[in-house]
Amino acid sequence: MTKEQIIVALKDAAKPYESYYIDDETGQAMMQLPNPFELVEPILDIIGTNPTVDFGMPGELVRFVESFYKKGYEELLIASVKKNPTEHNIWMVHRCFNDINNPMREKFKALIEELKEDSSVSEEVKNAIDDFNW
Repeated sequence: MTKEQIIVALKDAAKPYESYYIDDETGQAMMQLPNPFELVEPILDIIGTNPTVDFGMPGELVRFVESFYKKGYEELLIASVKKNPTEHNIWMVHRCFNDINNPMREKFKALIEELKEDSSVSEEVKNAIDDFNW
């Protein structure tokens, strides 16, 4: 599968109000890409634009993107959350924030404060923010 075919398959797997599942062919193709990091941004976009999908805790997509932790993932996560904050990606930010040795910890905190003050952010997302200790 090409990168584009993988992204289409990942998008097609996002079904509102259902659990997210990646078929074996797509999962294997993801790992066989020469540069699998190229999938991180599209995956974060899928998570950000599908707030009613149950991606799991953490789920296959989160496990995949977190394999790039401290390798560029955090910057892409912040950009994605700024664009489309959801309950799930707030939880993802909190997972990063919990690492007291993460050099971006203050950026995560600043992002959360920004979202809490933003009148366009839904009450559901703000409630998700309040569920965590920042």
